[in-house]
Parts: sequence; C-alpha cells; structure tokens
Amino acid sequence: MVFGRACPHAATGTPGTMGEGAMTPVDELDLVLQLPLFDGLEPESGRRLLGPSLHCEAQAGVNLFQQGERPEYLHVLIEGAVELRCVDPTGHEVVVEVVRPVDCFILAAVVTDAPYLMTARTLEHSRLLLIPAGHLREELYRQPALSLVLLGSLARHYRALVRQIKDLKLRTSAERVGAFLLCLALDQGGATTVELPYRKRVLADRMGMTPENLSRAFARLRECGVQNQGSHVVIEDLERLAEYCRMDTAIDRVEAALRVPAQQVLPDSSESVPPSRAQGTTDT
Repeated sequence: MVFGRACPHAATGTPGTMGEGAMTPVDELDLVLQLPLFDGLEPESGRRLLGPSLHCEAQAGVNLFQQGERPEYLHVLIEGAVELRCVDPTGHEVVVEVVRPVDCFILAAVVTDAPYLMTARTLEHSRLLLIPAGHLREELYRQPALSLVLLGSLARHYRALVRQIKDLKLRTSAERVGAFLLCLALDQGGATTVELPYRKRVLADRMGMTPENLSRAFARLRECGVQNQGSHVVIEDLERLAEYCRMDTAIDRVEAALRVPAQQVLPDSSESVPPSRAQGTTDT
C-alpha cells in the first residue's frame, strides 16, 4: 500500500500519511485484508491487489466523485459515512443510499469503466482506501478468486437495491420510517431509545419522501408509541411497531456478505457442479 502520495481529495481531505503512533503500512494492509469485502483472497493475492492503493481521509462535505465522471478508483469506506446522490437536469438532488463501513462503492461502474450514475459525498469525517480502477481490472483477469469475491459484492448490492424497491412500493411513508427505526433498535440489541444516524433531510431522501412527509410520518407513528425529539427517538413498544410496519425479512434483513458457493467435484467425474445441484435442490 502506498502512503504519502498525493491523495486525489487532498484539496479538501487529508492525504494518508503515517503520523507518530500510526500503524505501519504492513499493519494497515493486513487489517484491510481481514475485511469481509476481501474474504477469500490469499494473502499474496490481496497484497498484489492493494499494492498501489491510496489511503485517504476526507472531512464532511467532500465530493469524492461526480455523477457522469469515469471511475479512477474503487473507493472502499473504512470509517465514516458517504452519501450517494443523484441529480436531474434541473439540479434537483436526492440521496439514493448512505454507505457505512466497511463497504465499497460503486463497483459496477469501476469494473466496466462506465460513467458514475451517482455523486459520492462524505457525510462525516471518513477514512477510505482507493484502489486504482485500471489496476483492479487487470487483477480481475489475473485472479479468478478476486472475480468471485467481487461477484459476491455485486450480488449483495443488487439484492439490497431490490429490498429498497420493495420497501418503497409495498409500504406507506410511515411504515418505511417505522421499519427503519425498528432496524436501528434491533441493531442495538432491542434498544427502545435510538439516535438517528444522519440529518432528517438525508433520512427523508433515503426514505423516498420530502422532509414534510417525513414529519407527517413521525406524527403518524406517535399512535404506535414512537416519540421523536430532534435526532432522539423513543420506541415504547417494539412489537407493536413491528406489527404496524409489517416487518419482513425479505425486505428488512441486512446481508453483511455474500459468497459464490464453492463447487463440488463428483467422485466419478472431472466435472464440478454447484452444491445446490449436487444435492438435488433447485434455485428459487
């Protein structure tokens, strides 16, 4: 991993230089290779992939790239938060997704060298790993294992998008907000008090509604025992809220990582088949 080179966001961010007491490049590299995103790669393959990468820090409000630009790097978020935004010809912007660690974005554009369909902007102080796009594509040809790892990442992002569309189409505004709050509570072990992770404007965009509709949704949720003061939310009855929102694992489950299943070799054949077919099951 390369440290001390000019960070592409250095005008508004901080280059990834190694200060006193910081990890050495080898320590940082080993840490990154332990991330779920790179699980399945042999250490030497991972080092070859990440060798020319940059470590970069950016303050809140930094545009990492713009909609319409061609990818120069695969951005891997290590710490912080990044919003992915879309803008129409009139200048109207909406938040499509908020990325939390540890994850990469936007992999599909980087792999295909296609223009970005969204703008990425930091929501808070963030630490990122930047893998040069051309180098990543070269390694995809050299390393079949890397292709499988990134296929799993693409599959997870696709499935997350399907879940988001189902949430938008099958639930009312209040139900969507309630389900979001309930997921926050369950992530904290069933806590009845949660803090909104970002500003209400960003939350409204992410929920597919205007700030005014978000306020109305919170007002509707008072009937389910949800009290809101600023970013502080109290949920009096988790089960009641879950019933109201019609919680569904096909929508609300968060998949941390997906992997392409390893193939099995049949005893009397040189051909390998996926485990599902070897066991006589079908893919639904």
